[in-house]
Amino acid sequence: MTGFDEWLPRRVAAADALLLDDIVVPVSPETSRGLVDVLRSWWEHLAKFEADLLLPPDDHSIWGAHDYVAGLIIRDRLAGAISRLDPTLAGRIDSAVSEVDRRFTDFTEHDDDGCTGRVDGRVDPGRGWWWRRVPIRGPIREELRLHYGHQGAPAGQE
Repeated sequence: MTGFDEWLPRRVAAADALLLDDIVVPVSPETSRGLVDVLRSWWEHLAKFEADLLLPPDDHSIWGAHDYVAGLIIRDRLAGAISRLDPTLAGRIDSAVSEVDRRFTDFTEHDDDGCTGRVDGRVDPGRGWWWRRVPIRGPIREELRLHYGHQGAPAGQE
């Protein structure tokens, strides 16, 4: 898989990337990032989630359910920023964001239980579609099943 810095210029024109990087996105009460950095963060979270899918649960490098939710919150910030863009510019980045989102849907499945919202205690049916997805296997799925009531099959038994 190519890295974000190789991928982005093939999807987003350099002039658009500069405009997008000037869009300030609050990511916490104390911190803001450019929109390109928020997209990079979503990309990098997905890369880590994918890499962890086949690792054993006792591997100390794996990320857990709270890390997964942090990634979903990053996706929220990305969606919020894109919704405030000029429609023309938003249209030019939309296909790149959709491509990253497809990576996410490739290793997740629909979460009928809504367990991801229980991780951060904010169950909200109005959240983005990404909040209703869980990994198809791996340690995060197992943690969601064991501690947050996900009713899917245990990891490795899908």
